[in-house]
Amino acid sequence: MKRLVTLILIVITSSVFAQRKYYNQAVNSCADKSSDELINKCIKDSYLLNYDFTTDTDKVISTKSIKKPIVLIAAATWSAPCFGQIPALNQMVEKYNDKVQFVMIFWDKKDKLGRMQEKLDDRILLVPAGEADKVQKGNLDISGFVHKLDYPTAYLIDKSKKFVDVKRGAAIPTKTVSKDQATATNVSELETFISQVVN
Repeated sequence: MKRLVTLILIVITSSVFAQRKYYNQAVNSCADKSSDELINKCIKDSYLLNYDFTTDTDKVISTKSIKKPIVLIAAATWSAPCFGQIPALNQMVEKYNDKVQFVMIFWDKKDKLGRMQEKLDDRILLVPAGEADKVQKGNLDISGFVHKLDYPTAYLIDKSKKFVDVKRGAAIPTKTVSKDQATATNVSELETFISQVVN
């Protein structure tokens, strides 16, 4: 009887894990999809594999060691929306840092982070592109994590390392939108986005 129960548990466990789709496999299998299809049919509900990211302070952060939900943001210092998102992002870090780990991977090398780095909350883990990372137009590969969308893109990952949602873009000030209005829009969107994993 014990052997039968053990066998059943092994079969059930194997089938559960065999059905999981992992982020990089999902993204690579959807190379010909539009951005919306990539997000909705491939990224959402996939799982994060373990990645060892090297931060701007040369600290190695393993995603498997992060025990809370993750907001993983792909950014570039040449992107106006990335700068436009900073005030709202800093407010979210202030509010949710104890419940969510914020990680920002960059298209840029460490020596190019300066101005953006100064504006970001110190509790955000900044991961610049390293020498071995692949940085190409429309494609970013940081420590094996492949990003194929625009900047900024925020990936919302729950405690079980499942991709819950993806948020693209950010509001920026224009002739008709003030800085305060852009920040308010970004705060509202990020609040709604993050609330999916903190309740």
